[in-house]
Amino acid sequence: MRNLIFILLITPLFLIGQAKNSNNYQDDLLNNTGLELRINYKTENKGTPYLYDEWKEGYLVINDSVISPQKKIQIDLEKGELIVGIGEGRGTIIDDKAITGFAITKDNSINKHLYARLEPMQFEDSDRTSHFYEVVSNFQKSDYLIKEEQKYLYDPNKSRGYQTENSFPMEWKKRTYYYIKNSSDKYVKTKLNKKAILKVLADKSREMKSYVGSRKINFKKEEDVVKVLVYYHSL
Repeated sequence: MRNLIFILLITPLFLIGQAKNSNNYQDDLLNNTGLELRINYKTENKGTPYLYDEWKEGYLVINDSVISPQKKIQIDLEKGELIVGIGEGRGTIIDDKAITGFAITKDNSINKHLYARLEPMQFEDSDRTSHFYEVVSNFQKSDYLIKEEQKYLYDPNKSRGYQTENSFPMEWKKRTYYYIKNSSDKYVKTKLNKKAILKVLADKSREMKSYVGSRKINFKKEEDVVKVLVYYHSL
């Protein structure tokens, strides 16, 4: 996992050199994986099930080592599916365990969303399947805070009491779940608040209370939580 995080963070330095190495694998992958689909959605609904409403640039990480740049990449947050563009408005679902990570460029930014494939054994609660999670990075090769975003269709008419007439369109809404690493290097589900996070880090409560008390930490901010976790794992 640490090797993958390092690759995800420094990948822009290696994109040119690694691109040629990934071409053959890339061709095989797109020819043999998933079904062709179009990135589209019902226009009568508000929003989309995807991370963004349009294709973004990014890259795939193959077996924690090979980098495959992508002009068109997307993730379906309803189904948790990675999608790569293969033509005008078209894409294919990538369901290959060799893809251990990927990145998608953020809106109006050179920064990227970084995703890593995690296995059930990496969680305190192992009742789950292999899945991609977004690594909340502080550019210190940290994998201590991850999150999972899910989208679902919400009917605003029900909340307003409309039974027979759908006056408002269906909306795509997003849920976010956070996980932090504990002393056993297992991910534990938590909320971004002081009480919940310090409970997971209770084995070093004295040091953590001193650290938090001497700094202005906003536990609702991802970057501040990462700072707290980096300090905790340095003890």
